[in-house]
Amino acid sequence: MPPRIIRKRARFFIAIEGESEQSFIKWLQMLSENQLNIHLDTVVLGGGGYKSMLKKAVREHRRRCKTSGHYKDRFLVVDGDRAEQGDWSIEELRHEAAKNKIIVCVQNPNHEGLLFRMMSGEIPDSTSASAKLKSRWPNYKKPMNAGELERQFSLDDLLRVASVDSDLETLLKRIELC
Repeated sequence: MPPRIIRKRARFFIAIEGESEQSFIKWLQMLSENQLNIHLDTVVLGGGGYKSMLKKAVREHRRRCKTSGHYKDRFLVVDGDRAEQGDWSIEELRHEAAKNKIIVCVQNPNHEGLLFRMMSGEIPDSTSASAKLKSRWPNYKKPMNAGELERQFSLDDLLRVASVDSDLETLLKRIELC
């Protein structure tokens, strides 16, 4: 009998703001399990400004490459409303991230806004995203775990938003989920 060939998983580095995004990426991993041979390696950055998050992401990527090897792509997932807080604009973040071959994916206006969009298709402003999400999903609490996301949303919900959100579409296309 010939030896069984085990296909190596394509690995992706995904730096994220916090635990909510970590659950979201874990949900993406769950969605991909039956279709794709990928591993989404996440690192939680713990928030901060765009500049400090990028710096932490670059440092963590280098560290993980030494122990884990090569990544097919690398991403930084951030909330769009962080630009209001200051150190860099989204354009500056994208420019600096590109120097390190990191693809920036902005959640508009933030993570709760992304989840609300998957429910309604409507883009809330940053001040109302959480309230609007909780009005449609009364049991929502931050961070919602991947299992709860799986019970609430489908791949179709995700793809519907990706069809009008170029950053989300880029992430999903790169990991071959759409």
